[in-house]
Amino acid sequence: MTTKPVQFDVNVKDVVITAGAFEIVRAVDGHISHQQTAFNGNSFHADIDTSSAAYFAVTVSIHSYRHNNVQHTVKDKPISLLATFLLPAVAHSVIVCPESSIASIYAFARMTTVADEGWVHMRGTERNMKIAYGMKQQFYKTAGGIAEIIRNSPNGFETNSYPMFNSLCNLFYYCLINEKTALSKSFYDQFLDYAWHEKGKQNHNFLQALRNMLYDPGTNAAEIFRMLADKKEIYQDSLTSMHVPAAKQVPDQWTLTLKANSSGAKNFIPAGAAFVVFDADDNAWIANNFRAGSALSGTHCPVYRYDASPASFSPVQGGGLLGVAFGVAIDPTRQYISFGNFGWGPELNNPQEGSVSRFYYKDGKPVSPPNGYTLGLSRVQGMDYDKAGNLWMASVGCQDPFAPSKTGVYPFESQPSAVVVYLNGDPSADNVVICDEFPVKKKFLSEPEFTRTPYLKIFDVTPDHAGNAYVSCIGNYDKDNPDNCVLSAVYKMALEGKKLVVKNWWFSDYYNQDNDHRGFESLRQVTVNGQGDVIVVGVASSRATVLSHDLAHVKGYYDSNTYAPWGVKIDRQGTVFLANFGHEKSDYTDDQTLDIKGPFGVTMLRDPARPETARLLTVPTGGAEVTLANGQPLYGTQTRPVIVDEKPTKVSVRMRCHQPIMRLTSTNIDGAGNLWCMNNWKPSAVIDVADNPGGDGVMIFLGIAEPE
Repeated sequence: MTTKPVQFDVNVKDVVITAGAFEIVRAVDGHISHQQTAFNGNSFHADIDTSSAAYFAVTVSIHSYRHNNVQHTVKDKPISLLATFLLPAVAHSVIVCPESSIASIYAFARMTTVADEGWVHMRGTERNMKIAYGMKQQFYKTAGGIAEIIRNSPNGFETNSYPMFNSLCNLFYYCLINEKTALSKSFYDQFLDYAWHEKGKQNHNFLQALRNMLYDPGTNAAEIFRMLADKKEIYQDSLTSMHVPAAKQVPDQWTLTLKANSSGAKNFIPAGAAFVVFDADDNAWIANNFRAGSALSGTHCPVYRYDASPASFSPVQGGGLLGVAFGVAIDPTRQYISFGNFGWGPELNNPQEGSVSRFYYKDGKPVSPPNGYTLGLSRVQGMDYDKAGNLWMASVGCQDPFAPSKTGVYPFESQPSAVVVYLNGDPSADNVVICDEFPVKKKFLSEPEFTRTPYLKIFDVTPDHAGNAYVSCIGNYDKDNPDNCVLSAVYKMALEGKKLVVKNWWFSDYYNQDNDHRGFESLRQVTVNGQGDVIVVGVASSRATVLSHDLAHVKGYYDSNTYAPWGVKIDRQGTVFLANFGHEKSDYTDDQTLDIKGPFGVTMLRDPARPETARLLTVPTGGAEVTLANGQPLYGTQTRPVIVDEKPTKVSVRMRCHQPIMRLTSTNIDGAGNLWCMNNWKPSAVIDVADNPGGDGVMIFLGIAEPE
């Protein structure tokens, strides 16, 4: 057995640790490498097996410390620190401190339990640990030091995550020294009481409470903040340092996020991230709509490593990439990534027929021809592979421009909306299966008739891995041309040999006040939960509808804390995440911003049986202006629109953005339980349509979901 001596330094600001005990766990198999061992002073050594690369977690239980030159003994309140490290990568020392504890608990949350005595037990796969460790390193380095990405743009004070990280460190400090609170409880006991815990099962120590907070980070969020509000900042740049009004310093949840907005090339800035999948190396492939700073179709898609840094070959280009929309899918081997091309802006940036571009995961090189695969396609939106390797695609067909394109019609002939399947992922003619005839309703009270129409606007298709697939349709309302009206719908289809058969259907009954009609719900993503129920989200209705597997019954709605959702994702524990696009209402004030004031974020529903318990996961500003990866302001040089003498004009005041999380279209979950959210459009309606539509990258919530 080969061993390596590793030094561990225990460091808490304004405190000198004088004695404690440590335990080291080999994280992948949960084996205890070093049993609980006492030490004196603030450092210790351990010889650790390095015969193969491995991830480890070290827990330090504090027994005594010196504060303000007074010696203290920790009694009746287990309080411990945590650090995670990778051998043999560690040079010689590991820092164990509040920063390492906060970063490790959040990043490794889904593989971690904390015993009542404060000892951390960690167990997961090599893949779990690789991703979690990568994310942890983006907050705090193993050898010490805050990571650059969390301290600076697009994080820093552009979001409240870095300040929240420091506030959590302050929370540990005050739990350690344990002063009395205004409620006559000790600081330590008050925090353990406030942090979420199962009914009838109290928190027993700091790390346990911290881990539990990720179940419901909104529980007593404001009360926890107020515990720190009048305290000295031991760890600087905390929530109370944010340059926002005092009321906006108060968080409504204790989540940590990491924002990524670089493609790896300064001249190809992400704009309009729509969907994400993860390859065999856990790289994140992002469907990217636009060229930043314009309404033109993008010809590039960013690829992020598992730690949210750009892959060496990012952004990918070629293979027919042009105006990717909601469509990106990965084959069952997780080696080939297909993007669906839809097209935005003027006709030269519309791929007319629509196409699919395909790339190899190892090097990002296209394997599709220069114009992509086009057989059977007409503007592609959602897509997915089934377990047999068949690629299912939503072919919209309609050539009417989608925002932010200007009004009018492309000079291309619309095709019937269709579901297209490439058998075994093969785009050759013999393997292309198409269904373009569906039962359609033009009025709510009419009977459905099998019809070919481009106005069904099929948006998403999700195989259930049993030979079926569920299809969601936006539908279309046209007050001037009733024949072009098509109700929003969901279809269940089956692949029978080389034929697609429509088995069941459901039509929306949503009453739309904007047009005074029923059935026009503007449906988006559709998915299937663990019980076989079908969930589809509606933009116009601001709800998710739960349907029986045969689409015969509405089983319920998720409509609490929802704001025009586009995306729906359900994790392995049944938690529902809805990606909210937000409403199209602006509220321009005198704060030199065009930001819409409505809420942006992800609706999280831990208990689908109680939709009213849904929480909105948000990311508030820390006070700094949101900037692009090249340092330019998000809104460019736009000026404020005003009315002077009843005429629209602009004043020469550059508009600023303070909305770090924007209109979301989807979320997905990586192998460590981090929720990747697609920042698709900027929050200003004026900027979106007129000049500069795309949002600026992805927002990642650490440890909030069950790993995929």
